Amino acid sequence: MLTTTKKRTVCKVLEIRKLTAETSVVRMERIGLNFDPGQYIRVGVAGDPEIRDYSVYSGSNADHLEVLVRRVEDGLVSKQLCDLSEGDEVSVGGPYGHFKLIEEIRRKPLLLIATGTGISPFHSFVESYEGLNIKLIHGTARVDEAYESDFYGESYFHCVSREEGGDFKGRVTDYLQTLDIDPDTNAFLCGNCDMIYEAFDMLQDKGLPTAQIHTEVYF
Repeated sequence: MLTTTKKRTVCKVLEIRKLTAETSVVRMERIGLNFDPGQYIRVGVAGDPEIRDYSVYSGSNADHLEVLVRRVEDGLVSKQLCDLSEGDEVSVGGPYGHFKLIEEIRRKPLLLIATGTGISPFHSFVESYEGLNIKLIHGTARVDEAYESDFYGESYFHCVSREEGGDFKGRVTDYLQTLDIDPDTNAFLCGNCDMIYEAFDMLQDKGLPTAQIHTEVYF
């Protein structure tokens, strides 16, 4: 049974998929919500006024919705979402946002750069669209934070900043300095604001036009 109030819809949790000690994928009913890959929704525990924005992790053709949630112990929403069980209820609003992979550029080279759970919209891109020409650079603090990286195959490149492992020891921007960028590339940046500001300037310095650099700031 679906209940809608004030543009937020209550739906049931179908699964909590634990990826690390701190991070889970929350799967919930699709509730008839249409979205473009890259957009975000507002999610909270049903009955609680506190909500947070999460990019949709699942593809646009899936029969469910998923969000990737990093648990923050003093957070008002993330901890509660990670502690939910199958059958519990959440409220969902949206979709929102313009961080989209429009049709005109889906056959062009795509450079996807994420930190942490900022990989979420890129998971939705890849699940939704076939035949994308992507290089996905994912920066995390630890090796175990390569969230379901097998899904991306050889397109995935892992930068790990605080321990040995992954494909590169250091930050995403350290690795980005080493790359030559095809001038036809469209770059999508999602995650930490400091990374986005630094990577944006670096891509411009490498000759990429501002119109070909798309950003979504998480924190």
